[in-house]
Amino acid sequence: MRLQPGDKAISFSAETIDGETISLKMFAGKPLLLMFYRYASCPMCNLRLRDFAQNYRRLHERGLEVVAFFHSPAANIRRNAGKQNYPFHLVPDPRFVIYRSYGVETSWMRFLLSMFLPSFYVDWIRSMRYGFWGGIDWQMGKMPADFLISPDGIILKTHYGREMGDHLAVQEVEIALIDYD
Repeated sequence: MRLQPGDKAISFSAETIDGETISLKMFAGKPLLLMFYRYASCPMCNLRLRDFAQNYRRLHERGLEVVAFFHSPAANIRRNAGKQNYPFHLVPDPRFVIYRSYGVETSWMRFLLSMFLPSFYVDWIRSMRYGFWGGIDWQMGKMPADFLISPDGIILKTHYGREMGDHLAVQEVEIALIDYD
């Protein structure tokens, strides 16, 4: 079941890769972006996370909080994305509990079709340039998703990825934050 703008955000409680317990409740009163990535060594995911982190300071100054979920165990995230010391929460969800509650999808067909897009090769080369060589995971067909949540817990934007590197554009997040400046 896909969530829609206007829906109430689904409550969650989870442990970050640093052992901190976070929950939806702790972000009340602030805009929040939940980003659902594929597996921890996914080169496209790590590239997107790196690109997003370059804009994070500006977005955070406008009040935005961010939680990035991976369906990998914490140790795998620490070995990959965790090495980058991102200034926002990285959360493992290897049992897909939060993924399922937000309707994050698996599509082997879209995964395979992603490899035929010209953008795949551009991003793949860029990811290698930054040292994101990748790896294999048993759930490679999981698609990314993003949810921008208002300070009062209502979903403002949903973005269910159509291919393995498809996330909500930073510009869309910035535009949505105008109401909260």
